[in-house]
Amino acid sequence: MHDGPFLGLQGVHRAEIIGIGPDGRALVRVPAVLGDTPAFAQSLVPVTAASVGRVAAVTMMDDQPLILGLIQPPAPQVEVDGERLVIEAGREMTLRCGKASITMTADGRVTIRGTQVLSRSDGPNRVQGASVQLN
Repeated sequence: MHDGPFLGLQGVHRAEIIGIGPDGRALVRVPAVLGDTPAFAQSLVPVTAASVGRVAAVTMMDDQPLILGLIQPPAPQVEVDGERLVIEAGREMTLRCGKASITMTADGRVTIRGTQVLSRSDGPNRVQGASVQLN
């Protein structure tokens, strides 16, 4: 972990969110200030169980960490050349609209869900696979 000013800002440090306490406060580890001792933090931004494992920018206020913000993960890569659109995600991507969704995973699985699914083609409509199961 980084041990000097974080993001080039004096007094701002990198912290790892390692848990959420029963009162909803984040439990953080701030090595530059507290070493390996975790501490509960106040926060200026929403921090939930989904935030565990994320990196936060913190400052110290009355000897207690104050979360200023969460470092955002990189956005999915999007490639547009006027002819095609490519969106890449490392592990999983889901397109969702109401009760309908298409999910693709890195292992090659594609799941299409909806209350009704229609496959229509002006040409051949082929179903191909190592095995095909209907119903």
